[in-house]
Amino acid sequence: MSDEFKFEVWPTEFRRITQHFGVNPQNYAQFGLPGHEGVDIMAPMNAKVFAVAPGRVRSVQTDPSKHPYGIHVRIDHRDGYQTIYAHFKEARVQDGQEVKAGDLIGLADNTGNSFGSHLHISLKKDGAQVGNWPPGFIDPTPFLLPLMGWQRPAGPYTNGWAYTDAIMVEGDLAQVSAGGINLRTDPTVNGQLIDLVPGGTILIVTGSARGLYTPIQVPTSALSNAQPAPPATPPPATGDTDTITGWAWLNNLVVRGSEATVNQFGINLRATPARDGQNIGLIRAGSVVTVTGNANGEYLPIRARRSDFSGPINVPDPSSETPPPAVTPTPGDTILGWAWTQNLTVTGNQAKSGRFGTNLRSAPSRTAATIGMFQEGATATIAGQRRGEYTPIQVRPADIANLTQPLPGIEQPDPLPGNEPVTPPAPIHDTTPGWAFTTQITLGGGMAVAGAFGINLRDAPRRNAANIGFVPANTSMIVTGSAQGEYTPVRVNDDVLQKPFTPSTVINASEVPEVNNPEPALFGEAKLGLHASADPDITDAEVAEFAAMRPSMVKVLSFHNPNGIRKLVQQHPDASWVVRAFLDFGGRNISPQQFFNDTISDTERTLGILQGKDVVIELHNEPNLTAEGMGSTWKDGLAFKDWWLQLLDLYRKRLPTYRFIYPGLSPGSSVRGIKMDHVEFVEASRDAIKAADGLGTHIYWSNVYPMETALSVLDDYINRFRGVPIWVTE
Repeated sequence: MSDEFKFEVWPTEFRRITQHFGVNPQNYAQFGLPGHEGVDIMAPMNAKVFAVAPGRVRSVQTDPSKHPYGIHVRIDHRDGYQTIYAHFKEARVQDGQEVKAGDLIGLADNTGNSFGSHLHISLKKDGAQVGNWPPGFIDPTPFLLPLMGWQRPAGPYTNGWAYTDAIMVEGDLAQVSAGGINLRTDPTVNGQLIDLVPGGTILIVTGSARGLYTPIQVPTSALSNAQPAPPATPPPATGDTDTITGWAWLNNLVVRGSEATVNQFGINLRATPARDGQNIGLIRAGSVVTVTGNANGEYLPIRARRSDFSGPINVPDPSSETPPPAVTPTPGDTILGWAWTQNLTVTGNQAKSGRFGTNLRSAPSRTAATIGMFQEGATATIAGQRRGEYTPIQVRPADIANLTQPLPGIEQPDPLPGNEPVTPPAPIHDTTPGWAFTTQITLGGGMAVAGAFGINLRDAPRRNAANIGFVPANTSMIVTGSAQGEYTPVRVNDDVLQKPFTPSTVINASEVPEVNNPEPALFGEAKLGLHASADPDITDAEVAEFAAMRPSMVKVLSFHNPNGIRKLVQQHPDASWVVRAFLDFGGRNISPQQFFNDTISDTERTLGILQGKDVVIELHNEPNLTAEGMGSTWKDGLAFKDWWLQLLDLYRKRLPTYRFIYPGLSPGSSVRGIKMDHVEFVEASRDAIKAADGLGTHIYWSNVYPMETALSVLDDYINRFRGVPIWVTE
């Protein structure tokens, strides 16, 4: 474990950043700040807030009127770091209290200078001075990124160019947007296509952008057409004639004549050529075995050295096997400890430490104090009976790395029966190989433990690989090889592996999901989309443009030609969809019932084509414009709110399983006879947004209305409606 200070846990139950460090300078100038001095994280009212690292509470402000942070907590940490947690409903700690990472310190709210419940977290460092920020303030983003799955991926890499607007860059790392990106050989749209990189993948930025493209390195294993690198062939071991024969699954072997190399998952040696044949033991990844005959179905007969096994061995006929000579250290010269059985090779009274070494603990528990690392390949004597996942062993001090001094209290094992040799433990139940996301597991001593959210086990080392199954939190796994890209090869006990995890869909924005999604979140969780033509027909040329740009979200109008929509659905099977229920007001006074009557049939026809897709329905369009009902049907945002709530009720009764979003407004100030200021309008109709399942927004830019101004409109919406899902629908 690194000695550097780090955030050890995510500070809320929602891994979602809603406002980044340094943004929106216009909102923070009044406080003498060059921008947002921290990071905002999703935290609905009364959501729990946790300490990100161990420390001592420096101060607790309980009066919400005395500071822009409202009720807030400051915690001092090691190395001169301090974290500030703001806008609480109430604090759950006191001045001077010692806290551990993950301790509850308060409940979320929006006290102080805040719009909507959320957590604001700031990070300070003694002596730090960044630009024109107040002394001590630094960006907490790099400390949060590893907890969101951002970690430098392992090689090998493939070089290429990525469309800059389709990646999120943080320092020398970047993350691919939800729809994935095309990796190209040159920084142009005509550059040769190398491959598709899945959404969410972490990349290495290798230089400055050129035009619209950024040079990157992609872990080769993340590419759609890439296969994991075959295991290197180690030199054959000499002087080890103690071998075991059995049957090995062909798919996990790379055969070269009379020899074969075990792939990155290791391989179960079986007594018979069948998937349900007795499991003799697990042969390590990279081991070279001898092929002894012809294949029988899916299995090949092989001979493997005892030293190539990881964990217990159970030979069908023990009398035919001669165990290696015992090496019994003198008890007075050894240290007693508990070792994870699965990373030991047990023969007679001896235990040999497996790949990467084995953590020696003070008790048979994953949370027990660590004595040190029982080094790979070293031999110890079994000191008693197994307990759970652990075996007690006597180890020479010279074979223990990072020995803890003074030693913790050691839990004594139950003695062995008499002086009889220890019967090798039966192998654990069959294991399933797969790839675990490296940042969501804890590695150590040839094993890995699934993180607090559990993990999805995948069949290849990339984010869009097939989901084999769900591994619950704190489950132990066998590490079988080195990381590739963002993933580590592991084997999981079949007894604990569950069916693939499918996160529940949150239908209403006010609902709190009951189950945490184990997948690392996309940074910002944005999707890039395209709006189909405003004309009734979607032409083949437009369909071709969509194919070239591969949007992860598509917006269509309720009156669009069904054939055009079907072509887009066929072309983009995994896209999310926005359907606008649209009606031309033409200066008429149109009631909610009339709008419903005139749009429901077109809307239902379109939804029928999109059946089974992720769809939201935007009810109406730019209601702050005169052409869209302003002045003829409602006079302001308050009157529109009443009109729209009636329309929402009609649609929800007819389409109870769908989500509905408040319509996008025309951005900008009031123009006499044309439109009302969008801020004035939206604030007056807040109750409509609260009743909706999300918020539609429109942002435009031009030569006289720069993109920076347009994006500030979006930032303003995010600040006003924290925690509310936002769709940029135009």
